[in-house]
Amino acid sequence: MTTNRLLPEGFENLEPFVGYWVRDTNNERWKQRSLASMEDIRSFYDAMLARAEDAITHLDKFPLDQMPEDAERLFKLLLAIAHAAMAVEIHGQPRARNAKLRNDLNVTQGPWPFGGVRNGGDHQKTIGNKEVG
Repeated sequence: MTTNRLLPEGFENLEPFVGYWVRDTNNERWKQRSLASMEDIRSFYDAMLARAEDAITHLDKFPLDQMPEDAERLFKLLLAIAHAAMAVEIHGQPRARNAKLRNDLNVTQGPWPFGGVRNGGDHQKTIGNKEVG
């Protein structure tokens, strides 16, 4: 049976956030947070934090590499809340004060499967143009 649902049943209230916050890598999630308004970050943070425990309980049913698409999107929203939390709980704005939008930092490792490269892939880390790992 195919549905048009973006997220698992019971998480419909989070679907408005899927288009902006569901991203495949840490870098993409960080960029989304950095470019979002504080109002949008706060809205996502509040909605997602209220459902985070339920989301974790739901996602615990699946191995990381065998999630259905709707569960995978929910997992990526959970990963994005960590980025939103930095803005809400620490910076009080989308980026650290006096920090320019960094476009020379390319983090290529992260929590598999939605942080960086896949297990066994190229795990080269770079900062600027320098290799660091």
